[in-house]
Amino acid sequence: MASGMLLIMRILRTYARVYATDPDAALEPLGVATGQSVTSRFALPNGLELATVGEVLVVAGDEETLEPYRATAATLIVDDLDACRSRLDEAGARIVRGPQDVPTGRNLTARLPGGVQLEYVEWSDEQWERDGGRPA
Repeated sequence: MASGMLLIMRILRTYARVYATDPDAALEPLGVATGQSVTSRFALPNGLELATVGEVLVVAGDEETLEPYRATAATLIVDDLDACRSRLDEAGARIVRGPQDVPTGRNLTARLPGGVQLEYVEWSDEQWERDGGRPA
């Protein structure tokens, strides 16, 4: 890719992250406060449990399991993870994890110059179907 030529990549959704050691204790009041219900919930093999309420992603697990993830401030759903990776490389980001397959598609975590760490996820067609369809 020529310098200055960026691939087009759209951010389709952004989730604020909340970390909890007890997912049920976090999800119930979050649902009441937002007026929304849990739209997805699943466990990962590494001991994390993830759940979404509106535009909030609850990342739950014991303190030791959560430690490597606490630096990540938000999760961005993107339409093209490869284009996202190219843009991150151009911006001078450091890839912390991934790209890798995850239950919702593919993801990577990057630390941007200045210190902000974000997770980027390209949802699979199956995840878009579970969520009600891909945006136009």
